[in-house]
Amino acid sequence: MRSKKEVISIVTACAEKYHAELESKTMLFICIDKHRRTSFFEFSFFDYNFLHLTGLRTTEMFMNDMRRESKEGIVHTSIPAVRFYEKCLDHRLTESDFELSDKGTTDLKLDVLPLLISKNLSANMIGDFSSTHPKLYTEKVAGGKNAYIGFIFDTMSQKYVPNTVIKDDIRKNITNAVRIIATYRKGKTDDHYSECVYAATKVDWDKIKYPEEFSYLSKPVSSDENALLTTV
Repeated sequence: MRSKKEVISIVTACAEKYHAELESKTMLFICIDKHRRTSFFEFSFFDYNFLHLTGLRTTEMFMNDMRRESKEGIVHTSIPAVRFYEKCLDHRLTESDFELSDKGTTDLKLDVLPLLISKNLSANMIGDFSSTHPKLYTEKVAGGKNAYIGFIFDTMSQKYVPNTVIKDDIRKNITNAVRIIATYRKGKTDDHYSECVYAATKVDWDKIKYPEEFSYLSKPVSSDENALLTTV
């Protein structure tokens, strides 16, 4: 198991990368199924989502002013997700701010989190989560053979947002799987997508028809140099 000092180093670096690559951005994934039919998924990323990807449980202690002189005056609570993220960005996260999972899941998440937090999520496949694990809930998953990110529908933002990271082969726990052929990214103030951050190889783009609402997008050039994905 990693030491808390090591954990702080990893999550701080990941928070900085999340801030640069994903925070306040929406990603569009253009996909094809085995019948060559196209579909799309959109996922958004906010500051309050980062904590859930780390697998950490936040902790905080403060004194109850009414009972300051007794042990009962110590109140334990959790650090809000946004404040945890801000502490990471400000390099103010301390060992007393969090606890690791006693089941080892934190280590597994931190093994792959640095790779998954990227401008294309290192994802080449998307589908519906199908695991029967009673303590793991997510809806859509995007990733590859070694790790993937889970997404749930957020009623506050009315968007799909990330809620977990899983170190495993996505093909083991996925239904309705489709292949990602292109990924685009935009900021929260952008009306349209313009930045292509991933293009699959061996795709005949002349035969690909994008969904109508994204027909304005320029298709990638057919070249292996366009494959920006680092496979996980």
